[in-house]
Amino acid sequence: MQLERFRKFNTRDVYPGVKMDNDMCMTVKAGNRIFLRGQTGLDLQQRMIDPNDAAQQANQAMENARVLLEEAGSSINHVCKVTTYLTDPAYRTAVYNEVGRHLKGIPTVATGLIVKGLAMPEMKVEIDLEAVIPEEGGHKKFRLLNTGDWFGQSSIDRDSCMAINTGHEIYLRGQTGCELDGSKMYGSGFSIEAAAAQADQAMKNARTLLEEAGSSLNDVCKTRIYISDRAYREPIYQAIGRHFGNTHPCSTGLIMRGFARPDILFEIDMALTLSKGTSHQRFRTFHTDNVYRDGQQLGCRFSKAVRAGDRVYLRGQTGSNLDGDFVGDGDPAAQADQAMKNIKILLEEAGASLDDICKLSIYILHRAHRELIYGAVGKHLKGVHPCGTGLIVDGFANPRILVEIDADAVIQK
Repeated sequence: MQLERFRKFNTRDVYPGVKMDNDMCMTVKAGNRIFLRGQTGLDLQQRMIDPNDAAQQANQAMENARVLLEEAGSSINHVCKVTTYLTDPAYRTAVYNEVGRHLKGIPTVATGLIVKGLAMPEMKVEIDLEAVIPEEGGHKKFRLLNTGDWFGQSSIDRDSCMAINTGHEIYLRGQTGCELDGSKMYGSGFSIEAAAAQADQAMKNARTLLEEAGSSLNDVCKTRIYISDRAYREPIYQAIGRHFGNTHPCSTGLIMRGFARPDILFEIDMALTLSKGTSHQRFRTFHTDNVYRDGQQLGCRFSKAVRAGDRVYLRGQTGSNLDGDFVGDGDPAAQADQAMKNIKILLEEAGASLDDICKLSIYILHRAHRELIYGAVGKHLKGVHPCGTGLIVDGFANPRILVEIDADAVIQK
């Protein structure tokens, strides 16, 4: 299988006046998997649509996605997961209704997050879409619902589901401390105990959904753990660690500004490839209590890379080298450079290379660091042309971290 990359471009042509030299693309096709660049109010000619209207930006993002999927031999009907990033919770109803209009009758799993910022200050929304071209029999979807039926959100019309089995992957809705039928929210209030209760419920939900979809926590390759306050990190991770036991997924942890509702303290995304009797390969496994040097006892067993067939998932990489030594204190470019060096090593250990990267997600702490970080990343990926998503977030596992980079790869044969 050879990766196909559509609409290649360089960032200097997209963001005038910004000193960045990054080879990117809009779409990567890896067999029947489709990776898309995060879509915003920029149309496909890179013109910003109404900088004051979040709904129009969401409409443009979805129109872009429709065109890009069709160019890759796919369709909006093949979308499995939608992740929506908003810069203000006030935009949620309008944006979700716009997304729902484009995906009417196409239930997908979803995650919704409030972020500090996007690539350009006038961007109000960014939408990540993950699609898989169905094989014979199509995708199996579990626990269909409409967002309007949940927690008094009757003003939103958005067809969703809790899990999708494509035959090779499982896509899960982002899980919080809510009962699967929406009847109850655990962990009321803003406390350590509330955070722990929500994390425990989210993991119970995930276990139930995976069993219904024909999988288990043992198939989890990657988690993204979003927390509203670093103070909740220890109890949340301890709850997650108890449920995962010796599974050793790789993980990315981010401090996010908010979620669908103010009472949500955290959300967890999971990426799974079905093992089908052949165990995933997990590289550089470790226990957080033996490796992390921030004094917190997280009680988790993670790995730094997971290979599942031809798919490679990586732990989010920062300015810490693979021995745990922190590089570039206060220097965003040095931290990004170290993160990319780590990614190269981990991919090679898993039998892949930088050329196999399909999607790059770059999380930064300050907009002022963007040029420096992207400049450092671009030097490592000259000629590769991955698609990407870039977010400004509120924090990371450690206050010293200024950037974290996720890389998704598919090994070419």
